[in-house]
Amino acid sequence: MRKQWDAVLLDFDGTLVDSAPDIIAALNRLLVELDHTEVNYDEYRNRAGDGARNLLEQVLAARDVTFAEAEWPPLVDRLLDHYYEIMTDNTQPYPAVTDTLAEIHASGMALAVCTNRTVWTTTRLLAHFGLTELFGAVLCADNVIAKKPDARHLQEAMQLLGTTPERTIMIGDTATDVAAARNAGIKVVAVSYGYSKKPAAELGADAVLADFDELPALLANLP
Repeated sequence: MRKQWDAVLLDFDGTLVDSAPDIIAALNRLLVELDHTEVNYDEYRNRAGDGARNLLEQVLAARDVTFAEAEWPPLVDRLLDHYYEIMTDNTQPYPAVTDTLAEIHASGMALAVCTNRTVWTTTRLLAHFGLTELFGAVLCADNVIAKKPDARHLQEAMQLLGTTPERTIMIGDTATDVAAARNAGIKVVAVSYGYSKKPAAELGADAVLADFDELPALLANLP
């Protein structure tokens, strides 16, 4: 393929990898510890990218369970500990992600991950799947000034890659990704297979991608 953009910024969960199975499994481990019934995977799959505390709060609020503010940090830590133990058990890159990223990288376009998960988990999953060397930057919730949808998350990625908004495009799966791209003044593509609670076509992206292997063609044709 020919180089159409200088840089492609990519969300992680719900865009590059399907991490919901391990996130929901960790949640269910904690719920059992707390003497609650497990959640239904299909019902909570599209909340997997909401963050540990937000996810746990949603589940417990639906069951009319409340905790004092001081009780939340240890609960979240327990949830994360469960996740760290199993985060590579059933998480997988979406079909064609590895080969397609390699193709885009080989064309001369720089790649960056822009995710609201932590550096620790992101870098370990990238290494686990052999993707580390493809990315020129990995921007996460805990190594940026402000996380998505704040424009500074993507702006830091562009600065590290040495690119400009006009030559950069964002690929993500949720309204947060689209808002971040709009705030940063760059084009954005929404994948339709991720964790968005709204259909991808309603997120206001410049294009919708159903299969990741179609990304090179889309990059070549998106004005």
